[in-house]
Amino acid sequence: MTETQEPRVVFDRLLAKTHVQHALVQPGGRYNEIPSALATLLFLDEEPCRFQATYDSMKGEMAPWGPSPRSIADEEAKSQFLGDDRFQRAFMTYFSMENGRFAGNSKALAISHLFSGDTPLIYGLFSGIGRPLTLLSDGIELRTAILVMESLTLSAVADFMEPMRELLTPTHSPTPTNERRLLSPEEILHRIAYDGRLSGVMKAGPGFHGVAHIFAHPPARAAVAEYVACLDTRGGPALVLQQLAALSVLLLCATHKPPGGGQQPAAFDLYLGRLPTCVNSARVLLVMMLEKQWVEEESHKVLLVRALWLVVVLVYITQLRPVIDGTLLVSKELAEERRGWECIFEKGRGGQAGLEPEGKCSHDLSLMRVLRSLRELSKAYGTVHGRLYFHAAWKLANQWREWTGLGRDREVMLNIRL
Repeated sequence: MTETQEPRVVFDRLLAKTHVQHALVQPGGRYNEIPSALATLLFLDEEPCRFQATYDSMKGEMAPWGPSPRSIADEEAKSQFLGDDRFQRAFMTYFSMENGRFAGNSKALAISHLFSGDTPLIYGLFSGIGRPLTLLSDGIELRTAILVMESLTLSAVADFMEPMRELLTPTHSPTPTNERRLLSPEEILHRIAYDGRLSGVMKAGPGFHGVAHIFAHPPARAAVAEYVACLDTRGGPALVLQQLAALSVLLLCATHKPPGGGQQPAAFDLYLGRLPTCVNSARVLLVMMLEKQWVEEESHKVLLVRALWLVVVLVYITQLRPVIDGTLLVSKELAEERRGWECIFEKGRGGQAGLEPEGKCSHDLSLMRVLRSLRELSKAYGTVHGRLYFHAAWKLANQWREWTGLGRDREVMLNIRL
């Protein structure tokens, strides 16, 4: 009975079970979200029964591993089949063997494959809005080799690895470095908001699943390359992360339509909602890179934050470049709020009685994950940004009803410029 076991024991057992039974990349381009869901529950110190219930509710939709066309046993074969999810089972076996070669030192395993080889896996780490990145940071925080190996596997089969590599390679920048003005993330996003080269790219509506339209549209792709290249990293990667942390909060909680006049409830975009977690995961990885000088090359650390910035840019464009209004995070009610983080998590766990949308669980794990990420960012940057992260979490916990930004008919829209 899971009720008598410690949460960590239940987590390890169920993680090992899904690791053996369920493929990471599911039919139709979906992902096996069970590992991330279990990690979220462990971070939040949930009851053991909650782990089992979550696993049972998700496993029915999961397809098993399928055989790969051939095995992967060395660096040459690894490089040959990057980006092909038919080889996900072979990649998982390969990284399991590599973990043994590193004597179970999963941190060294990750660093070795992220920044070495003909095509370093850093370029696949941010696929799926950072799913491999989140698995990696979870594996680091929870000291779980399975999550690290799953992260590397997802990075290896990422379908957008080559476009990401091109956009992050300085030689592909259309503007010479000495002619480029370096700007902060917020300044660049303001320029992106009014760039005509990006108009009409997302004709089918919002949704990160449409990011291929950006890659396939030469003017839009050139614009993205420019905006990635002009990010000011002279203050170091830690400063860029700090700036992106604050910006991710504004993108999530300050892009809905202003209240009043019979407007719909505040809208919170699912894909923008992944950005605080991406930032926090990159922060965890950067801390690991700095400790014991795991990565001495400063260029690798800059590449990490520049790749994160590229994801922010792509998500902002796919979600139709909403207006950012910082005043939406300011209210008398927020200013007078004195309760702590536990109150926020209790609100998130309990949902909004009577207001759960059809088919939604009041205990939404995507919501709980972003609340946890905001708490971690508050610990890291609260002395600089004050109660920004707490206010964002409070707003989410109290006003969230369902996620938008999926491109569904009649969904609540963000404040999009016409």
